Amino acid sequence: MRKKIYTTGFITLALAGASCNLVDVTDIDPINQLAEDQAITTVNKAQAALTGTYSVLKTGLELVVYYPGSACLMGGTMDLGGSGGNAESQFRDHEIDPQNYTVDAIYTKWYAVISNANHIIEKAPLIETPNPRRDEIIGEARFLRALAHFYLLRFYGQFFDLNSKYGVVIKDKPIREAKSEPRSTVQQTYDFILADLDYAIAKGPTFTQTIYASRQAAKALKAKVLLYMKKFPEAATLAQEVITEGPFSLEATFYDVFFKKIFGTKEAIFQTPYDDKNDRNNKAFMFRSTYLPSEEYKLQLEGDKRDTAATTRTSAGQLRNKKFNNTLYPFSSPPTTLTADTEHFLRLAEIYLIRAEAVVRSNGNLEDARDALNEIRNRAVMPEYTSNDPAELLELIRKEKILELGAESGEEWFDLIRYATNGNLNINTIKPTITSVNQYILPLPFNTVKLSDSIVVQNPGY
Repeated sequence: MRKKIYTTGFITLALAGASCNLVDVTDIDPINQLAEDQAITTVNKAQAALTGTYSVLKTGLELVVYYPGSACLMGGTMDLGGSGGNAESQFRDHEIDPQNYTVDAIYTKWYAVISNANHIIEKAPLIETPNPRRDEIIGEARFLRALAHFYLLRFYGQFFDLNSKYGVVIKDKPIREAKSEPRSTVQQTYDFILADLDYAIAKGPTFTQTIYASRQAAKALKAKVLLYMKKFPEAATLAQEVITEGPFSLEATFYDVFFKKIFGTKEAIFQTPYDDKNDRNNKAFMFRSTYLPSEEYKLQLEGDKRDTAATTRTSAGQLRNKKFNNTLYPFSSPPTTLTADTEHFLRLAEIYLIRAEAVVRSNGNLEDARDALNEIRNRAVMPEYTSNDPAELLELIRKEKILELGAESGEEWFDLIRYATNGNLNINTIKPTITSVNQYILPLPFNTVKLSDSIVVQNPGY
């Protein structure tokens, strides 16, 4: 039996408070300083370490609020709320200071996830046991490590250029000393991510709950990574496998995705848990005070039946994100207003849209692409698309992603970059404040570069 994910594992304690104060990933407490009686020597202790790694992923604001909120600000589906300040406006305006707290907080937190995962990946294989759960635990840890490196690459590396030297610092061992390592290339970073995902697909557990990594989640993430790598035929095939093999299915209505949250959901593939009474990460609060839906996003939703499930207005006319606000926590008695919320790292609707885009870009059957796109249109009770023009279909897919995933996880921002670098649009006409390709990615944290004695090279333009 798994321990409940709400239990904080011993690994989490080793990193307590790290995400708020660190300025360099090498400042994370070395894992090998853990007490001997806390070493990973049994499957149960490996499970406890894994629970701790999940806890690092979900606790705090860095990965469930700052990362998606900042990406949505850059993508244009969010704007500043009353609590938004200079740190947030830099993302909206694409003028980001390397000393911006959010830049550092997100960067450090992802490496905290990686450091925890690496401890498991290194130590668990040494456990002598016939218990197959050992390899499943390693598979889950490698999925989390892949997820972390991919999300770091999207924010801090030139993920759109396989020939770029500006990948991220790959961490494949527990941190043992404050030693800086150089960045890997983008291709090397992707290769490392794919190797982890392939292991997770082969050895990871079969899907049980949305809050745990699984073989199916690894396959879904790999389809997304392959799309980013421009391996379109492979991405299309893998996305179709995720759709066909299940156990996921689209919710009956768009509203259900955000009403069900983590309980009884059919669509979520991997997401963070929360306990509305005891695990208040304040995402719901931040998404009605600091990060608000933008009027531009509201305009794009006009006439779409997802509008009223995605947004609402206060009596004073201010937009609110209805995906994460103004909904109830339905499993308390009586139901209570949400004060916490999940982060959907992967849900099935996105896999349909990945499938549609990958088919078009691989010069595949346009009917197959339309079928995938129209599955999302049908669920939204919107008219199907009939276009036979590849360029038009690609733009319809991009816009559908905004309607379906906007003001949620920031996918619209990464789509803008991918479409621009694939020659499908002029990003400056959509985001006039972007005047250079350097603005496609964030700077590395100032002190990460400074304390490395130039071993870690800053991104161009910063």
